[in-house]
Amino acid sequence: MANARTRYDTIADFMTREHEATATAMYGKPAVQINGTAFLFYMLPGMAFRLQGRAREQALALPGATGWAPLGEPNERSPWVLVPVAQFLRWDRLAIDALRYAQEGQVNTPKAAPVQGPPQDPPAAQRWRDNIKTLWEKASNFRLTR
Repeated sequence: MANARTRYDTIADFMTREHEATATAMYGKPAVQINGTAFLFYMLPGMAFRLQGRAREQALALPGATGWAPLGEPNERSPWVLVPVAQFLRWDRLAIDALRYAQEGQVNTPKAAPVQGPPQDPPAAQRWRDNIKTLWEKASNFRLTR
């Protein structure tokens, strides 16, 4: 395990130094991203790579490699492949392939649209405001009698 973590740290350092990537933590796991798009994750069972095409198929063919998703169950079209620690000597090539995929800009990630004006209140804030307004109305109608 120590050799695998050392290999990940070396890869992450290389990516940040040579390719202007950013080492970060996402979903509680160490990750590397470029232009806001994560392409590497490290966790105890192995390292996850965001790949496409032949590189993805070759990674899935490695012994113990499986599909993976950062937030749950992967579907068959998920670009993420979890490569086990036993294959950590192949991580360098897979990391370069994942970097190329992320740099090509074909990664489907949500894009934020510019907002005009102040943001709308969330539904919970509206409920709180309505509840407080109702309470004030009831309190104003409340009279103490003797």
